[in-house]
Amino acid sequence: MNCLKYAFIVFMMVWQRASIGQEQVLFEVEGESVYLDEFLYIYEKTNRDEASFSKASIDEYLDLYTKFKLKVHKAKEMKLDTIKALQNELAGYHKQLASTYLSDKEVIASLTKEAFDRMQKDVDFSHILLKVGPSASKEAEEIIYQKAMAVLERLRSGEDFAKVALELSDDGTVKKNEGRIGYVTALLPDGFYELETALYTLPTKSFSEPIRSKLGYHLVMVNKRRPARGEMEVSQILLRSRSGAKAKERIDELYSKLQAGQDFSELAKNFSEDKATAPNGGYLGFFGINKYESIFENTAFRIRQDDAFSKPIKTSIGWHIIKRHSIKPKPAFDDIKRTLETQVKKDGRFAIAESTMLDKIKTDNDFKQLDWDQDKFITEIGDEFLTYKWKAPANHTVQQLATIGKETFTSQDLLDFFGGNTATRLRINRSTPPQEALSELYNEFLDEAILKFEEGQLEGKFPEFKALMREYSEGILLFEATKMKVWDRASEDTVGLKSFYRANTGKYMWPERAHVESIVINDKEISLVNKVVSHLAKKPASKVLKKFNKKKSLVQITSNLITKEELDPELTWSKYSMTTPNYPENRNVTMLKRIGAIVPPQKKSLSEARGYIIADYQDHLEKQWVSDLKKEFKVVVNEDVLNSIVK
Repeated sequence: MNCLKYAFIVFMMVWQRASIGQEQVLFEVEGESVYLDEFLYIYEKTNRDEASFSKASIDEYLDLYTKFKLKVHKAKEMKLDTIKALQNELAGYHKQLASTYLSDKEVIASLTKEAFDRMQKDVDFSHILLKVGPSASKEAEEIIYQKAMAVLERLRSGEDFAKVALELSDDGTVKKNEGRIGYVTALLPDGFYELETALYTLPTKSFSEPIRSKLGYHLVMVNKRRPARGEMEVSQILLRSRSGAKAKERIDELYSKLQAGQDFSELAKNFSEDKATAPNGGYLGFFGINKYESIFENTAFRIRQDDAFSKPIKTSIGWHIIKRHSIKPKPAFDDIKRTLETQVKKDGRFAIAESTMLDKIKTDNDFKQLDWDQDKFITEIGDEFLTYKWKAPANHTVQQLATIGKETFTSQDLLDFFGGNTATRLRINRSTPPQEALSELYNEFLDEAILKFEEGQLEGKFPEFKALMREYSEGILLFEATKMKVWDRASEDTVGLKSFYRANTGKYMWPERAHVESIVINDKEISLVNKVVSHLAKKPASKVLKKFNKKKSLVQITSNLITKEELDPELTWSKYSMTTPNYPENRNVTMLKRIGAIVPPQKKSLSEARGYIIADYQDHLEKQWVSDLKKEFKVVVNEDVLNSIVK
């Protein structure tokens, strides 16, 4: 949708927004009712604190709203609501708006608050990972799960976690850390929500049941928890270990210089062996947990004040002195709520909300799965339905699959789903048995069909949804009708535009203007410049040029028409008013300006005033259109209802 159309419809939606109640009819347009509550809502919405409910104010707004409804009625009579492109646009908006209703808001809110609460703590944990891919067969999945259960029994019997991890864990870091990952904080990456839940709910030193992630099965032990550290902004001085004992001596010398008051940044620039940060005074920026070695992280977070620095510490790469600049404050829930909601919706945990919503729709609408012959269905459609060459059969036995509310899903609906979701079919491994593949696709079909069913119920369930759809629908119709009757006509009707211009030509006038001349004298010799200036004070440009440009082009004059508001402050609004000569450096020229003539007010041509004329012509056409609509359609106002709201 182009920007103009979008802005127009948004404006109309705000202006026309309706409330829920529809008891009293305020007025009718050709028998079509407009209700009082709708009018009251938009009157208060538009006028806000200035909604006085005076007779004059109510009458003025009723006039505006009546004109709006007349235009919408005409658009429907023009059958603009049958245009396929507009129907598709409205369907797209319906789907977009429905998505905000087709989610269990309570579950989303709960997941968002849960994520925030978890972010307040860091968790130190160990795990044993038994890898199995997300698309593994059921047999492979079961083998790894049983292996994980056997590991759990060993842990429960008292075997040392680190020992078992070294023996069995498929985590590539296990030989280095014996399964101890260290501290992490929420939110964990997508695909690890169940693991995150275990970390924040397990008692310390206890073991979890096998937890499935996209990597495989985890057996988790929580070692300890602490308040979340957040992020710290630091700089460092680094002396690498290759210098041996000398590195320790040199770092101690630098530490002594810092204690004596020397500047940290300058010492880092001159002595730090971290080439990436030394030029910037050792600045590392903000970092959080698990980015650097634990001794570096722990030392940094023990620094209690901004601009303070640590004693020298040794890591695997060398000796460091760390300076703290700031601690990033923990944001309040309200400050990051929207960001967290967005993250939650993108994360796999959102599937929990969708699953909850689907279960609720099924329960509320008496969903029932029916017995149907899946083997017969596969035989009729062919077992190559996982290939891109597959085409739905021309004929097959239509079977009833499920019911919800008064709607029945059939095998034809399932075939239509297959045809419209090629990527979904091709995503399934071709080696998957047909019955298993059909079961997976059938479940996806049911989820989509149930959501589509619920989408169709929204207008009946949510009066606000129905009102928003009406607003958008009427906004689209009004835009198209106004475009055809007013905007396009004003731009394309050249005969009508010329006629309107001739009838209103006195309205389009130039104010009094002046010809301001920019003059360049190609010399700086004072006597010559003075001679030219003396002629400029009393002679028109043509005579000045004729006198001084006989042998060479000594004087150049260009002219521009301007209004009083655009006038150079050095000039006065009078003929031959001049600025003081200006002598630019490094150029052998003299420059000045003068008023060559004062031009009295004059009429603008059609081309000069075209933009203003089109805008006025649009207003004229709209008034004419409204006048015609009032003659064409009957408007009946219920005066008793109208007077009941006047204060």
